Amino acid sequence: MSKWLKWILRVVLSGIALYIIFRKISWQETWHLLLSSDTLWLIPALVLYNASQYLSAARLLCFYNTLIPLPWLLNLRLYYKGMFYNLFLPGGIGGDGYKVHFLYKTYQSPLKKLITATLLDRLNGLLILGLFMVLLAAGNLLPAGILPFPSWWLIIIYVLMMVTGKWLLQRFLPTYVPVIFRTTLLSFGVQALQLGSIICILHALHIEGHLLAYLLLFLASSVAAVIPFTIGGAGAREIIFMAGAPLLGIVSERAVAVSLLFFLLTVVSSLAGGFLNDPSRDPR
Repeated sequence: MSKWLKWILRVVLSGIALYIIFRKISWQETWHLLLSSDTLWLIPALVLYNASQYLSAARLLCFYNTLIPLPWLLNLRLYYKGMFYNLFLPGGIGGDGYKVHFLYKTYQSPLKKLITATLLDRLNGLLILGLFMVLLAAGNLLPAGILPFPSWWLIIIYVLMMVTGKWLLQRFLPTYVPVIFRTTLLSFGVQALQLGSIICILHALHIEGHLLAYLLLFLASSVAAVIPFTIGGAGAREIIFMAGAPLLGIVSERAVAVSLLFFLLTVVSSLAGGFLNDPSRDPR
């Protein structure tokens, strides 16, 4: 499948998802919420989101530095370029593939190891995201009957998964063990800052109450957005917000408005990558 066809397919899937969403909710009410939002609250929301990306880039650098002496500023440029490519350019490899390809050509590091480091970075972030989800879900936020077991069992399941993951890492990828503690702390910071960004968005939309429910929906939508079926998670996030809102006692239109404003922050932040010089074109 050509890169253009893949990109077009992702655009179509995003469009279909958004079409389904706005057939299920009141578009007029959602639009009114967006227009009446307090834009001053979006400034700290944007700052917190980009602070989370700064920590995310630092986490990725920890993994890459086990393989290559990648300078901090170059890593940050690659990170924002990758964000830009993920959203705005048709391509089959995406932002992660762009970074891996550049580092492979520049440092001649084994491609398999670079891919492994990139995947471990994503997995590290997802594990901490999962921890936040488990802690919120175990606090009786979920309606009765949605799980076939008591919600606090999620904590036990999560701990078992972490222990198993640690054993697998030590057994098969010992190179990365020395950086796991630091990258895990950075992942905590990433998720905390993004949750702070969502809280600012809630204030911007004048939404009060159900704070933990909104945060749980955001975390669940972040998992869905990782799957590269849509453009920058557009549509995938909103589907999760729309479907999960009634289960948690939230108005769907408000939930979708929160998701759309967060997507707007990611678009604005990713645009910054478009103004940076492509490192692959730097003179050698």
